[in-house]
Amino acid sequence: MEQVKQSNSLLHGTINEKMLTLFLKLLLAHLLGDFVLQPRSWVLKRRDNVFYLLLHILVHVLILAVVLYPSLPQYGLLILAIGSAHLAVDSLKIWWEKLWPYRPVFLFALDQFLHLLVLVAVTFYCFGVPSGWWQYLLSDQAILVVIAFLLIAVVTPIFLRVFFGKWNQEDELSNKRKDTLIDAGMLIGIMERLIIVLFIQVGFLSGIGFLLAAKSIFRFGDLKNAKDTKFTEYVLVGTLASFTVAIVVGYLLRLSLKYIS
Repeated sequence: MEQVKQSNSLLHGTINEKMLTLFLKLLLAHLLGDFVLQPRSWVLKRRDNVFYLLLHILVHVLILAVVLYPSLPQYGLLILAIGSAHLAVDSLKIWWEKLWPYRPVFLFALDQFLHLLVLVAVTFYCFGVPSGWWQYLLSDQAILVVIAFLLIAVVTPIFLRVFFGKWNQEDELSNKRKDTLIDAGMLIGIMERLIIVLFIQVGFLSGIGFLLAAKSIFRFGDLKNAKDTKFTEYVLVGTLASFTVAIVVGYLLRLSLKYIS
């Protein structure tokens, strides 16, 4: 009985290794085809000329054939399926770009997400969904990580907006914020909080000090030129509040993960 269990475990490990190998090959082909071997001119011209879109798909199919060459007879139909799916997704993106021309970042992220979703679906089709994946995705650890991400990326910006509400109406501060990029401060805050939480999880606490020092250096010139006590205080309070929230969330996540492990 023990030999049967060991045999099943070995077979399961081999399947997972083959699954990972296939996905990595598909991902490599995608990165080469979508970024390395797709000139900027093709991206612009394919919006009005379908020839460049079909040329891009042909390049993708050829790269897939080269990457999967040792197993080409086995994966031939899947290569054609991936190529067709890529054509459909890129066609959708071209249509979306005409509908929402001012949302390039969102469309880029959605386009890449759909491409990766196709690669994952193809991998699962070949090997099936590994046992235990759903349990892991719905585990306490995974839920805690998602909660921490939502606290950092969604809840904290709202909290800080409410926290600074009593000062945001002042004309001096309002005029200075108009000179900045739209939502740049919010995005910077989200990224720095995510980095802090990551540093805490891996135990790289000195990285938090480095991050604070780096931000202070970049901000020093603005604060020096502004010669405005209110604006200086506003920036310092915002930075320290953002860092404090990130540190609290980071340590709560770390302690929670240790408690349930």
